[in-house]
Amino acid sequence: MEELKKTINVPYGTEGGNALDTITGANSTFFTGVDDLINLNFDPYVSGYAFIYWVQLPSWFEKDPDLKYFKNMTQKNFRSFQGITSIELTTLQQQTGFAGREYDVAGGITTGNTEFTISHKEYSGGVMRKMYQKWISYIRDPRSGIAIYPKLFGIEYGARNHTGELIYIVTRADATNTSKNIIEYAAFYSNVMPKNIPLDILYNYEQGQQDSPTIDINFSGFCEIGPDVEEYAKSILAEKVLMNEDNDAGINFKNSFGDISSLFKK
Repeated sequence: MEELKKTINVPYGTEGGNALDTITGANSTFFTGVDDLINLNFDPYVSGYAFIYWVQLPSWFEKDPDLKYFKNMTQKNFRSFQGITSIELTTLQQQTGFAGREYDVAGGITTGNTEFTISHKEYSGGVMRKMYQKWISYIRDPRSGIAIYPKLFGIEYGARNHTGELIYIVTRADATNTSKNIIEYAAFYSNVMPKNIPLDILYNYEQGQQDSPTIDINFSGFCEIGPDVEEYAKSILAEKVLMNEDNDAGINFKNSFGDISSLFKK
């Protein structure tokens, strides 16, 4: 069997080796809690850089005059992602000796991560709310309780025809530097469905109170994580999320040293 060669991706370290080798030896100060500020082999984790990308959406979205813009609008008007939970090893209690002292043995493992929430900035006219309302209402019409997309779009009813696939990507601060190991975390969700139409946060009234809220959309999905997902996330980030000539769904990042003349009307 070929030896497993995957290592933990630390930005710096020995070329071609495991960067964790840098903490070995008598010169390492990690045991006393002192960071090596000369060689700077490890950088503290900095949060706040993340993207979502719809790998797959129901095919009938392209046949709807509004939902054909769903992918671009939700990916680019993305404000937060919540719902990542810890993976926990469950244990079973055993007893030993006349005193019945207890000890634990490994039992199972709970992965969770089947529920998550994405928030978006809402606009006048309920642009975001109406898109999600269509997706949910086509699966189960609030008035009749039946699925209406099969008849509307001539498609067989089934989960594979009304669920999506989503990848959530957390990067380092150099998010556009895709030739390096910039993926901090990635989660791939299949069997994804939105579960709520956010009416309460938007349309309830209280005298003298004005607000411009974001909307929270709750989803269910099946989560996969691991090195293979992170490799896939790296390719998605480089080829799909970031702007290239053949990808109008991408993000065209501007910086203060580039040509930004296109942003201004002539």
